Amino acid sequence: MHTPSDPTPLTGEEQAVLASISDHEHRTDARFAEALSDGVPPARRRPRRTAGLALAGVTAVAVAPLVLPSAYVLAVAAVALLVVVPTGLVVWAMRQGHVDPDSGRTR
Repeated sequence: MHTPSDPTPLTGEEQAVLASISDHEHRTDARFAEALSDGVPPARRRPRRTAGLALAGVTAVAVAPLVLPSAYVLAVAAVALLVVVPTGLVVWAMRQGHVDPDSGRTR
């Protein structure tokens, strides 16, 4: 990537601020910082996949009471509430960068 020459170079203070920002980005999200320095935007997420999963979930919720006995519907609902939903929330938080998997602490 070619950067045109600037007729007014950055002052020492401006260079220090940029270096500080760069260090911070490399510490918090190295993959994003590398993509910026390479000039390649990070890959976009696939919203269709999420929409498809949501549609499948809504369909399952609508059809399950029609074809399963009520005891099974309650069991599936309990598993969803106790296992699937919390696991999905943890995975979502990790992808958003709010949870550090190594330390187990939130940011």
